[in-house]
Amino acid sequence: MSRYCFYIDGFNVYYALRENPAYHKYKWLNYHKLAESVILAEDTIERIYYFTTFVRWKPKTVQRHEKYIKALRSVGVETVQGRFLKKNIKCHRCHKYFATHEEKQTDVNIALKVLVDAIDDLYDKALIISADSDLLSVIKSVQKYAPEKEIGVMFPIGRTSLELRKNASFRRKMPEKLLQDCQFPDKVKIGNIMINRPDGWS
Repeated sequence: MSRYCFYIDGFNVYYALRENPAYHKYKWLNYHKLAESVILAEDTIERIYYFTTFVRWKPKTVQRHEKYIKALRSVGVETVQGRFLKKNIKCHRCHKYFATHEEKQTDVNIALKVLVDAIDDLYDKALIISADSDLLSVIKSVQKYAPEKEIGVMFPIGRTSLELRKNASFRRKMPEKLLQDCQFPDKVKIGNIMINRPDGWS
């Protein structure tokens, strides 16, 4: 029997689904159900963390995102929020500056959680759901300072990372069938409130 913790890079998965029109319908993903689907019957789930950031300058996107987080929390998924930093970028063609936003803190937040949870002995196995190679450092850190812990990776569908693949203790796949089987129902009841799958997510 193994104790598992899951660490989900929300934007890494979201953009993997967004990049392929055939996968748009899988955004309403129940990560607790997914976690249950990739462990053995005798294993236990200790924590599931969903790392994300609100796109505050797009109100409709925020509304959909808030719905989704409420659905995740209803099944015991903990959310950890980063932030976007506004910055000016110079165009190489016209040489003018324009404003854009850069996501901050997500990879750092994931790394800290994975490392602290290893030190606190919250898991035997950790599964990072991301293809962000910046997370290689935390995998190596846990392997060095808590070698009895196993750190695995699950790459969002259509994505991979050679560095994470080579250094992880184990891997889990994210096939389309898993995404199909791990969707929330179209209507999620939370207490006396009913949350509907956002428009465009079906």
